[in-house]
Amino acid sequence: MTLLREIQTLLERTYAPVPINLETCVIGESRCAVLNRMAGEEASHLAPGGRTFLRQAGDSLYVAIFYSRPVIAELEANDPRHALNERNISALITFIEEIAHGVQAALLFHEGERAIESEAYARNLETQARIDTYLVLSKFAHLLCGKGKIPPSVGVWLRRQVFDRSHRRFTNPRMRARYGAAQKCALGFLRHLRRQPLADRHDTLREFRALNWPGKLAFVGQA
Repeated sequence: MTLLREIQTLLERTYAPVPINLETCVIGESRCAVLNRMAGEEASHLAPGGRTFLRQAGDSLYVAIFYSRPVIAELEANDPRHALNERNISALITFIEEIAHGVQAALLFHEGERAIESEAYARNLETQARIDTYLVLSKFAHLLCGKGKIPPSVGVWLRRQVFDRSHRRFTNPRMRARYGAAQKCALGFLRHLRRQPLADRHDTLREFRALNWPGKLAFVGQA
């Protein structure tokens, strides 16, 4: 099983199956360039390592995912299923985030969400991607560390990698605010999740995922 398929399957097991194989949605550089131009000025502010493009046509949602050559090359040379380290962690975060975007967009669309161009939708998607990325990385760490809890130092390192200050580098105020708000909301939820009994965490994850942006803010007390 490919790394992409493994991660999609893990997210589907956490939430619900989606009627799309994201491996078939991966595009190359030329198609990405076309979609970037269609996406407008905001797309130029995003990091070049990975992109998820969404388009609604009638009652269908079309998803395209792009990964840059350096991201793919790093993951192929330094497989995160064998080790997580300073070399591959950034590429892996990018890789997981785009898969999370695809899975969550498909789930939302199936549930009737059609406002895919709205700021609230974008913040909702980014919040969920941060949560999912951290949880998938934690799963990798558990598998690599063996039985028992992840060592505290590893947990601190993972949180620092996922919840960094990169959103402050955006020169576009709207983008800076979007990613900052998403990160704050995601951190608030993960703090809440850690306080829940292990037996309740799966249901809590599903409950939070199903909320829209205002609902997520209210859940973590940031409304």
